[in-house]
Amino acid sequence: MRAWVFLFIVGLLISCSSKKANEISSQNPPDAGFDAAASDPAAIQLADSVMHALGGRSNWDKVHYITWKSADGLVTYYWDKQKKRARVEDQSDASVTLINLATGEAKAQVSSTDDPAKAMIMNTTFSRALYELALPFLTKSKDFSLQYMGEDTLARQRYNSLVVIPKDSTTGRYKLFVDKSAKLVRYWSFYPAASNEAAFILPFDNYQKQNEILLSGNRSNGGGPKDVKVETDLAEKLFTEF
Repeated sequence: MRAWVFLFIVGLLISCSSKKANEISSQNPPDAGFDAAASDPAAIQLADSVMHALGGRSNWDKVHYITWKSADGLVTYYWDKQKKRARVEDQSDASVTLINLATGEAKAQVSSTDDPAKAMIMNTTFSRALYELALPFLTKSKDFSLQYMGEDTLARQRYNSLVVIPKDSTTGRYKLFVDKSAKLVRYWSFYPAASNEAAFILPFDNYQKQNEILLSGNRSNGGGPKDVKVETDLAEKLFTEF
């Protein structure tokens, strides 16, 4: 009798856990173009749990603008998340770059003169800065697939390992070290294509709540995004005028 009761309770707990996981997953649908077929179900479930811990997909979708600075404070990023646009201001050469994130088109001016080479550089720079800021939110984005790599030990702590793989394998892959209880990313790393050696393993910490989501900035190693702010209103000309 006791054995039967024990098995019943275990089964009930498993059922409840599975139901909760399904609910969390349904609240975080993949973007069009996400490669679900090449992704592990366990990895997708972990990515959904991370999104839930960060504040949930619905709150993330409500965010209109985010601004932040580079670690050295010389570059300022303006991201219009809703309209897929960005502006990058680089104090080192007084340049401004406007980027259409939907098409990949970028235009730059340095001291009021058009500079196509600078536009290409800053387009890539913004993509890297965006991943550095928000990759845990973007795991089910277009042209990504996900793999679960079990557990890793880092800084004497155990983490679940979530690998984010771009469709273009020449760009390498990212690994997120997910806190086993809080489901927040605590570290992230990048592996160049065809390499088993990480180019970096860096903290992803100091989360601050803004507009019901958690964003990581001013990180403990002194790197990463600085002065991260969720904005509700930015001037239209920031994304249309140099």
